[in-house]
Amino acid sequence: MALALKIIIAGIAAYLLICLLIWAFQRKLMYVPQKHVVTPYMNEAPENMKPVSYKSRDGLELKAFFAPPEDKMPVIIYFHGNTGIVSDAAHKMIPMAKAGFGVLMPEYRGYDDNPGSPSERGLISDALGARDLAQRLCPNAPVIYYGMSLGTGVANALAEQIPPDALIQEAGFTSFIDAAREFYPFLPLSLMMKDTYKSEERIRSLKAPLLVLHGERDKTVPVEQAGRIFDAAGSKDKTIKIYPEGRHVDLFDFGASNDALDWLLQRFPKGE
Repeated sequence: MALALKIIIAGIAAYLLICLLIWAFQRKLMYVPQKHVVTPYMNEAPENMKPVSYKSRDGLELKAFFAPPEDKMPVIIYFHGNTGIVSDAAHKMIPMAKAGFGVLMPEYRGYDDNPGSPSERGLISDALGARDLAQRLCPNAPVIYYGMSLGTGVANALAEQIPPDALIQEAGFTSFIDAAREFYPFLPLSLMMKDTYKSEERIRSLKAPLLVLHGERDKTVPVEQAGRIFDAAGSKDKTIKIYPEGRHVDLFDFGASNDALDWLLQRFPKGE
């Protein structure tokens, strides 16, 4: 009996230690900032894209990349995932830029040699600063938010405060808590997580057109969460496209950028 009690106590202590360690280091697991490195896609970007800088709402000077739109065309603000750097995704925006859309790709705090450390509050401040920059650069242009993975949480938070003219979600989640449960189902995450990115709640207020893109074989964020985001959105004009062979980061390989462009051109025809 005494041995069994000791085993139980040891098990509880080990569990509490795991909870404490994950609570303490959760942002190290959630955000994987990468410094500036050469990647296969680094030199693949819209021809007219140039480096710019912007200020977060809390005053950090941050990097970004900008390709101006053609006359009367919208600007797309692209928010990337939790790993890599934003320039890695520039190749995905080539079809949009060639079609005349402007593209603004802000880099988060703590990524690519930017100052600061990432957090939900911090990244929302960054997104608001990027939105301010888009307004200054193109004051009369419609503005579209495009989020990928973590970036969908950032885009939804921004959309709740400053509604876009359209919203695109690639490999998005209902909340960071739901996403983390896929990896840590044994933890009381709703009590532990500092950054929750409650997209399913935030997107209920969305009125702009919505496009949801997701891979059927996504093991990071199950496709079921894409359906919940789609159902929760308040938009009357909303579309969901599921790629049967798609995983979390490879939807580009299955034509997602061209699909997104076709969807955008139906709502923002060139020259109108």
